[in-house]
Amino acid sequence: MGRRLRTMRRVLKKTGSLYLHCDPFASHYLKLVLDSIFARKNFRNEIIWHYGKMSNTSKKFPANHDTIFRYSKSDEFTFNPIKGGESEYRERYRRFLTGNQVLYGSVKGKTDRLILGRVKKRSAELGRNLRDDDVLFDFDREFKIQSDVIYVPIIKGNAKERLGYPTQKPLALLERIIRASSNEGDLVLDPFCGCGTTVHAAESLNRRWLGIDISPFSTGLIRERLLENFPHLEGRITTEGVPHTEWEARELARRDKFEFEKWVCGAIGADGMFREPGERGADGGVDGIMEIYPIHLGQKAKSEYVIVQVKGGKVTPDAVKALYASVKHYEVRAGVLVCFGEYLRTVENQRSRETFRDSLGEYPVIQGYSVAGLLANEPLNLPNYGKRRTGARLSL
Repeated sequence: MGRRLRTMRRVLKKTGSLYLHCDPFASHYLKLVLDSIFARKNFRNEIIWHYGKMSNTSKKFPANHDTIFRYSKSDEFTFNPIKGGESEYRERYRRFLTGNQVLYGSVKGKTDRLILGRVKKRSAELGRNLRDDDVLFDFDREFKIQSDVIYVPIIKGNAKERLGYPTQKPLALLERIIRASSNEGDLVLDPFCGCGTTVHAAESLNRRWLGIDISPFSTGLIRERLLENFPHLEGRITTEGVPHTEWEARELARRDKFEFEKWVCGAIGADGMFREPGERGADGGVDGIMEIYPIHLGQKAKSEYVIVQVKGGKVTPDAVKALYASVKHYEVRAGVLVCFGEYLRTVENQRSRETFRDSLGEYPVIQGYSVAGLLANEPLNLPNYGKRRTGARLSL
């Protein structure tokens, strides 16, 4: 981290700020490193990200926060005071928004009342048909300047924003940080960009951005996420290190089979079953799992599952038979073996001839899918398979 932080300081503008997120197991060590590289005088904030996650434990106080350190390179840093909570609550109550006021009807429970702050009494001069439990909420008056304790809830499992990436941060948290320390047109760099929340937030706030990650899977996932949420970026995003040709895919498979597996699973839209795609360890014969939605006329579409096996080298007859055994063992609808084109004949010769049907067609229970087909965005021979989540926030 010392080498990386020195490089970050070198490229940071005098008007810029560095934000470093860490959990309580490392924060005190990294504070010493940051002080030595940026100097103690350039320490600006220890920010507490309070996310409200509670757990039942009798051994310690429940943990519900992480730490974010903020440092600058000089005294010329940009800082825009922001009103606490404005971004996420403006988004949450956007459909009730008129100017800077929110008409929010039928508030239920004490929690919502506490979040909304001061509650104005029903007033005839508003000219609205308000019920007794309606409130009028004014952003400009109700929000005070954000303190160094930022409350942004964690992303829940069923949230549209959730990608399933283990370290994913909420968009609202990164938007607040970017608003505070940059202006429109400024450049935001995230050298450990993971699933791309920082660059997503930067694009939404009209900042220029640059993201770096060691994983081709992450880079591909971020590109997909950005294009889904910002279609106008088609043709304007440059990616380096992600396979664009079959030769590059072969090189990745030769260099790191686990990253190759992660890249394939990310590109095909498969999530982990027993572990995250590409994670080392036993996988139960399953590298990824996808949802499909067979259509049966007159019935509501129900999700079923397909397992994915990735092979970056030779495919043997036993590998094809093992995939079929996994399909039967886990009681899923089908199995897809992703491999290089010269091994598709092996898959075709050794696969089961069993098929399944829906109202639109008939599909093989075992099928091969080439890396070349993946790069060319050729469709799988499966019914109505779901798209990977792309990190969008639910529009109200």
